[in-house]
Amino acid sequence: MTTVGVVEDHPLFREGLRNLLESAGLAVVAEASCAAEADRVFAAGPDVIVVDLGLPDGPGEQVVADAARRSPGSRIVVLTMSADALSVARAVAAGAHGYLVKDCGADEVLAAIRAVAAGSTVMGSTIAARARAVGSVPVFAPPETDFPELTTRERQVLGLLVDGLSNAAIAAELDLSVKTVANYVSEILSTLHARDRTRLAELVRERAARR
Repeated sequence: MTTVGVVEDHPLFREGLRNLLESAGLAVVAEASCAAEADRVFAAGPDVIVVDLGLPDGPGEQVVADAARRSPGSRIVVLTMSADALSVARAVAAGAHGYLVKDCGADEVLAAIRAVAAGSTVMGSTIAARARAVGSVPVFAPPETDFPELTTRERQVLGLLVDGLSNAAIAAELDLSVKTVANYVSEILSTLHARDRTRLAELVRERAARR
């Protein structure tokens, strides 16, 4: 079972997040309402630590950096209100493996936490393009174990596609021609027996949920 620690100052949001995670079979093993209490989360050594950047007693980026240093076995997901590229870049530089904005859906939160626990780096769909613009975020590719029928490059294309990037944007990201990307997309659709990009996004969420 995947274990999770939460650093979040808003009690109602923290309670809702705990209920969501536990209802999905994840175990919330420690909680903190501010940076000063984050030690209790680090001490628990959960698989994933979820951090809000908007903490009342200090910058959340410092909590991310402290988590990376003091709980090195944990993976870190930022779940916050800030969607600007600079906040994303600072969080990733501090050691975050995932970044989500609080207006995302419950399914996206669960899929991201499971994917990060499995070793992936995940950016929320609404901020992926902006985050990459500062050059600090690695290309997200779904874990090989989720899609063994795809090549590494096909999984990279799939990850970017699910992030909402167009063929042209994917081509620019991976330094490929648009035609080559179109060929990859066609091959992925055929291999996964998916009718369109929406179905591909559903498959990524479904396979992440099975882990």
